[in-house]
Amino acid sequence: MIDDVIMELTKEFEMKDLGQLNYFLGLQIAYQSGGLFVPQSQYIKDLLNKVDLQDSKPYPTLCLPYHRLIKDDGTPYHSPKQYRSIVGALQYVTFTRPNIAFSVNQCCQFMHNPMNYHVVAIKRILRYLIGTINYGLCFKPGKSHLQAYSDAD
Repeated sequence: MIDDVIMELTKEFEMKDLGQLNYFLGLQIAYQSGGLFVPQSQYIKDLLNKVDLQDSKPYPTLCLPYHRLIKDDGTPYHSPKQYRSIVGALQYVTFTRPNIAFSVNQCCQFMHNPMNYHVVAIKRILRYLIGTINYGLCFKPGKSHLQAYSDAD
């Protein structure tokens, strides 16, 4: 059936069938016997190279416990544009790494006026990603069952 759809589309539009998807928009697609595995390891490696942290030691956690970022914490960062670029790239990583979403969101709140201490938080996230670079989402065939948890805080 898929071949029929592709055949009909090629009659109307100029297109090529490139076969199975392997890499698209920073998402790697690995076909496994149990389903699909979608990491962003190459995207994360490119981001680490961009900020020159590729050889850093990994952190075991995303942030310090009970630590909150505040608006006027220290001296302003010299390159707010660079901060916004890195935070934007990290937002894209959250598509396959929802475990970093809270920490990235905390850093997003200071994009208009980042301080040096906010950059330290970003570097901690990046160093956490070094140690978990091969994590991703696994999609398995079967019934979908959605579970959610909400905390009043």
